[in-house]
Amino acid sequence: MKKTIIGSLGAAAVAFALQFTPAHVEASYFGACDPCGDVAWANPCDPCGVFDGCGPIGTKAGKWFLNGHIEAGFYANSKGRTSQYGGDEAVASLGRGAVDNSGNTIRLQNTRLTGAQINQVYLSMGRKVDGRHGWDLGGTVDFTWGSDAFVVQAGGMEYFPAVGDEGAAKRWGSGDYFSAFAQAYAELEYRSLNIKAGKFLAPFGLDSYKSTDNFFYSWSAASTMVPHTAGGMYATYNAGKTVDLIGGWVMADEFGLSSDHNYYLGGIFWRPARYKSIDMSYIFAIGENNTLGDASYDAYVHTLKINRQISKKLRTTFTWSLLNHNQLSDGANTLAVWCTAGETIYQYNDQWAFGYRTSTYRDERADLYWYGITLGANWTPNRWLVVKPEIRYDWLDGGVDPEEGSPIVRFGDSNYQFSGGLSAVVKF
Repeated sequence: MKKTIIGSLGAAAVAFALQFTPAHVEASYFGACDPCGDVAWANPCDPCGVFDGCGPIGTKAGKWFLNGHIEAGFYANSKGRTSQYGGDEAVASLGRGAVDNSGNTIRLQNTRLTGAQINQVYLSMGRKVDGRHGWDLGGTVDFTWGSDAFVVQAGGMEYFPAVGDEGAAKRWGSGDYFSAFAQAYAELEYRSLNIKAGKFLAPFGLDSYKSTDNFFYSWSAASTMVPHTAGGMYATYNAGKTVDLIGGWVMADEFGLSSDHNYYLGGIFWRPARYKSIDMSYIFAIGENNTLGDASYDAYVHTLKINRQISKKLRTTFTWSLLNHNQLSDGANTLAVWCTAGETIYQYNDQWAFGYRTSTYRDERADLYWYGITLGANWTPNRWLVVKPEIRYDWLDGGVDPEEGSPIVRFGDSNYQFSGGLSAVVKF
């Protein structure tokens, strides 16, 4: 009897251990699951979910899907600084604002605390479209909760700014944790034409909001300056095997808050036929913003992205993002910010990948340069878990308050800061 029990336990242990061998592990960042054989900007190896057509239940022809992920982790910094809590100032300090006592840095954005946090609880559901044989209707609804969620709150939907004497701004959530519909759009496709209408993640910067699409735990400098969501409608047209064109009308980081906040969204995706290891995109939005206080601005934002698969295990990505606001009345309050950011990822084996990221951020009005270097790794023991340790170093050169003319001190009493942390992403 003992031999039978021990034998059964041994067989179970072997079966469990085999799930973590290379033969049973997804290829994490560089996956053979990519049907094109190339690395996509978004990780193509995410588990599809039990209700998806490619998941454990259903057939390959299935279009309905339900999946998601949870990311939690911790962060710390060399200055021993803690986060600011409560109110819109605390939120602004992690986004485009600049209160000084905001924790880690004012630019980490998705790592709010000098301690543990739940960054994202993300649930995605909907129906895929396939217009190869005619019109097809679908859509996607993504709900998110956590310390990251304020980033994808859209004005007029999950966020309502204070106007006049109405009191404080109103958000879904408070303190550290917020909630939002990261995406909620209908989708229509006919052959080479795809149309989306609603709220969707904006295609700017180096990083995606979704942690499953990013190699690093923290975000790059570009995330502080570009829109994270857009509300409106845009179309994508496949003009051939190598070119996709997009165009439409959107409101950046808003959903119906003001009819005066209008942008034209356009761009091109290009995959050179002779150089299959390279793909490029240029996305821009241009229009007028009448919702920044009492002033009216013309606004322009763009991101140029170049992705290169250097070898089977090595790939690099470079982005250049620009944001420009000009006050229409007298041009006195002009904002010009640009950021170059890039990352290089080396897939050591099926379970381990290593990477580094650099960024240079320039604020013309404040005469500020902000530099950052991040080193990180991804450990992928199975298809549903990724562990992301990282360290980063940020330092500043120059910087003055545009209104006061006094120096800006960002990291307590110095212009530099070491920080680091670790997160775990569970996919389902």
